[in-house]
Amino acid sequence: MQFAGDYKLDSVIVHSASGSIDIKALMIELNVYESIHADNLYGSMVVADSANHVQNMPIIGQEDIEFKLSTNEDTEQLDFKKFRGRIYKVSDMVRTAERQQVYTIHFSSKETLINQRTRVKSAYEGSGDEVVSQILKDVLKTKKSVNIEPSDLKVKLLGNNMKPFKFINMVSKRCRSRVFEGAGYLFFENHRGYNFRSYESLSNSANGPREPVEKFIVQPSKYEASITENMQSVLEYKIMKQQDVLAASMTGLLASTHYVYDLYTKSYKKIETRYDDMFDDLKHVEKESLFTTTPEEEGEYKTMFDYAEQRIDVSTKDDALHSQANDKTNIWDTDELKSQSDEDTRVYDNHSSKFHLRNHSELSHDQLVAKVTVSGNSNLAAGDVIELHVPSYEPISPEDTRVHDAYLSGRWVITNLVHTISPDRYTTTFDCVKDTVAISYATTDTTIQSSTNYNEKEQGTNTLNEAHDA
Repeated sequence: MQFAGDYKLDSVIVHSASGSIDIKALMIELNVYESIHADNLYGSMVVADSANHVQNMPIIGQEDIEFKLSTNEDTEQLDFKKFRGRIYKVSDMVRTAERQQVYTIHFSSKETLINQRTRVKSAYEGSGDEVVSQILKDVLKTKKSVNIEPSDLKVKLLGNNMKPFKFINMVSKRCRSRVFEGAGYLFFENHRGYNFRSYESLSNSANGPREPVEKFIVQPSKYEASITENMQSVLEYKIMKQQDVLAASMTGLLASTHYVYDLYTKSYKKIETRYDDMFDDLKHVEKESLFTTTPEEEGEYKTMFDYAEQRIDVSTKDDALHSQANDKTNIWDTDELKSQSDEDTRVYDNHSSKFHLRNHSELSHDQLVAKVTVSGNSNLAAGDVIELHVPSYEPISPEDTRVHDAYLSGRWVITNLVHTISPDRYTTTFDCVKDTVAISYATTDTTIQSSTNYNEKEQGTNTLNEAHDA
């Protein structure tokens, strides 16, 4: 490796019923996509074909593709040789010369196609991680690495002819970590394998915060910089999103009320949640909250977290839904069924009471979002922690040591990522998020209106007269 952006790619081979061919020489661009919100890896390859391989091979969406991409010999590999990708379509065919056409080949993990033609038909019982392990190994029959975080909530779910990925995503909403306090899991594939884990586990482990995989800095380019410095330099970045208080209020992140109605006992449970209470209970990317306790109303000291009816949600549960009846029970006799349900002491819960925890984890990881492009780096994967330092846009005095943004710099979690290579360059572009900031925001004990002596004056009500209204 001589320069940042170099890469190692020996071949790109397409296997079909009529034979195999290396199409690396035809490559205009190759992309591989990973996301913590996607069940599979996806990719696309733009080729300039002057031999009409799409017809002569032909390429019709039933072929395998294999290649091995890495930054250099010492870095991780995006290995589509060990587990081949599956081509599923060709698109955007355009004539570019007298005897040449450009088109895009789309491919994904083979499990994508297996998922489409497979159904979950059995009932599964146990912890969420146990159920998902069975689905991946027994139904999808994947041989890839599976990284699973143990869950302490037991479930019993019917397959109902659901597709495996849909079933797994349903299970993910009924899981809570044995290590962390939050609820709700993510199911995704990156180039290391399949992952079934909580939001908290992305940035933390049982032993403390996870170490960043790489460090990146927004800095001016240097003519004689080392390869290491260039690999750490950000080529392009954009802060896509910062705190949105209105959206946080509407979605229930700041505060909410959740009613859980028990269909069996005809009773309900009311759960009121506050952002600050849940924040203190959970593990985060960094330490400080995204929102402050500056009061919204004078006198009562009501903060943004005190309005529990900003959002109201309702869900149902039935602890006796899957109660096991013995052979002598008449299933149409409600008294017999109730008696049998009372005798079955196992917990059959859809975990609706954990809704607010799932909601908090999901919404708080969508408050601060950045998009970053760096020199190609095959060590990066969806779900990794990185360290990102962005500049502080203010005049710098000789005695000022702060050059990086105090709030936006620090640890981030990669959510979406694309590895892009052309014949002469490799770049990696990723979206990253954080649910906290490194230092706390300023807060006061009085409202901003009070501290600035602002008082709205009543304007009165005007009655409009149709005859004289202009």
